[in-house]
Formats: sequence, structure tokens, C-alpha cells
Amino acid sequence: MRISVIMFAAAALALAGCAEDVPTVKWSKPDTGYDQFVQDRAACVAETRERSQPFYVAGQRYAGRSDALDSGLFISCMTARGYDEDSRGFAAPRSDAFPLFP
Repeated sequence: MRISVIMFAAAALALAGCAEDVPTVKWSKPDTGYDQFVQDRAACVAETRERSQPFYVAGQRYAGRSDALDSGLFISCMTARGYDEDSRGFAAPRSDAFPLFP
């Protein structure tokens, strides 16, 4: 019984170490407010989802996340709309975060 508890605790710690934290990408565009940024970002998310091909690893969608987007398509869309990645720029609300896959 004691070994089972130890094995369970070790497995729980190992899985916690694998938890994926979505990095925050911030964007800026001259003379653009936050509301416009949110609209443009939402349009790029929709466009990227529409154009993305599913990405599977071992029969599972990327990292098991159905919300993962193709980074190349998303970044290209934001750049085409005049945005640059900027650590001092706008970030989407944390609740609207999603992972990007290569």
C-alpha cells in the first residue's frame, strides 16, 4: 500500500512538471488602441483556424490541445495587419490564450 502511495505521488509530480504554460506574446502597432488590437487579433485567430491543417502527434492533436494554432499563419496575419511583436505591447486577456505550434 505504501509503495502505491509513493508511486501515485511521484506520477502526480511528474505530470505537474509537464503542465504547459502558454507564453504571452504582446503586439504593438502605431496609433492603435486596445479595442482595435482585440478585433484584429480575433480576426487573425479565426483566419488561422480556418486555414490551419490539423497537426497530429501519435494520433493526438498537437499537445492534446484542440485550441493550438499554426504559429506561421497567425504571426503572418498579425504582421500583415501592421503589428510587431513587442514586449511592451498589447496582450490578449489570459482567458483568451492559446498555444502556437511550429
